[in-house]
Amino acid sequence: MRLSTDKFFFLSFFIFSLLFLSATARPFVLVLSQDDLTDAAPSAADDDGASSSTSDWDEFGDSDTKREEELDPGSWRPIFEPDSELADPATDDEAMYYSGVTKMVTAVSSGDPRLMEEAAAEIEAAAAGGYPHAQSALGFLYNMGVTRERNGAKAFMYHHFAANGGNMQSKMALAYTYSRQDMYDKAVKLYAELAEVAVNSFLISKDSPVIEPIRIHNGAEENKEALRKSRGEEDEDFQILEYQAQKGNALAMYKIGIFYYFGLRGLRRDHVKALSWFSKAVDKGEPRSMELLGEIYARGAGVERNYTKAFEWLKLASRQQLYSAYNGMGYLYVKGYGVDKKNNTKAKEYFEKAAENEEAGGNYNLGVMYLKGIGVKRDVKLACKFFILAANKGQPKAFYQLAKMFHTGVGLKLNLPMATGLYKLVAERGPWSSLS
Repeated sequence: MRLSTDKFFFLSFFIFSLLFLSATARPFVLVLSQDDLTDAAPSAADDDGASSSTSDWDEFGDSDTKREEELDPGSWRPIFEPDSELADPATDDEAMYYSGVTKMVTAVSSGDPRLMEEAAAEIEAAAAGGYPHAQSALGFLYNMGVTRERNGAKAFMYHHFAANGGNMQSKMALAYTYSRQDMYDKAVKLYAELAEVAVNSFLISKDSPVIEPIRIHNGAEENKEALRKSRGEEDEDFQILEYQAQKGNALAMYKIGIFYYFGLRGLRRDHVKALSWFSKAVDKGEPRSMELLGEIYARGAGVERNYTKAFEWLKLASRQQLYSAYNGMGYLYVKGYGVDKKNNTKAKEYFEKAAENEEAGGNYNLGVMYLKGIGVKRDVKLACKFFILAANKGQPKAFYQLAKMFHTGVGLKLNLPMATGLYKLVAERGPWSSLS
């Protein structure tokens, strides 16, 4: 089948939707009534008390947290980030897949239909060999009718095989298909799995404070500005900002630190450089860098992990009315890191200070304390209240906790459609939705 110009143009937008470089959270207001609550007692499995898992907390992941490459196998990230560490292909099918994907992206950028057909052929060959990520890509091609006759049944089949092989994009596709058909018993299981992985990815790095919607170049003039802003250290705007920072501008130092810390504006994440710029900004009295230094030392990002220093920096930040720093301090008291000993009472005080100052993380962490009975009498309904407050401020992990409550019927009445919708909101923020 020859690829028509219309289909080729359509594919460029298909890739835009499949691989956005940053995802924005949609506005969402959750309102529950008394009828949604349940008095059902939690099971013994749910009643784990203080043995909360790391992913329950909205702070610093352990050093053995999985990398994004492990959370999102088969990602196209190495194609868009030339400096990414891409391991040598383990099989010929894997090599064929990445070759095909690379050609596909090049074809979209250059407007070459023949190269697109060659790319699709390589992807189909890898899929025939049983490589799940190639099966996923082929499923999308059949679903969109690009280089292949549009065929929903074949698209579903390839996504089914790919999902069984661990491909997250295909799991998202299947979950969406099931939810559209009101098959919530199947959709909720897939979205729950995806949401859990997404939550674990939040531990690798907090959400970027900068929203950067960037589209892949399709030859259109309006995309050149977006591409220019993705040139990293070669970008003229970045070089001007760097010059200002070198001249002692504290705000410029902080911004450059942010760019390196989160890997923004075409820069590769570099925690060592981020640490350096945040340290220089702090020396100039820039307060927001204090909290980020606290996170860096707590996570051991670009520096040896040091909880004592982390607590000191977070405390300094809180004195500058950066109320989100109270969450980090509370977390350290819950864990007993960088402080004399565990102190749940002290932790609760810090979480309350954060919550009183409209900090969503404070409400979320109080919800975890009441859900698990950590330092307080377990109160699932009160936990639900705090999670709703946090969710309505956009805290994604609060949506995850509420989804679990609707899914299991603990604290909230069993409601699979609601659980599916909330899991979906979290799953859409997973590493498969970001290449930055």
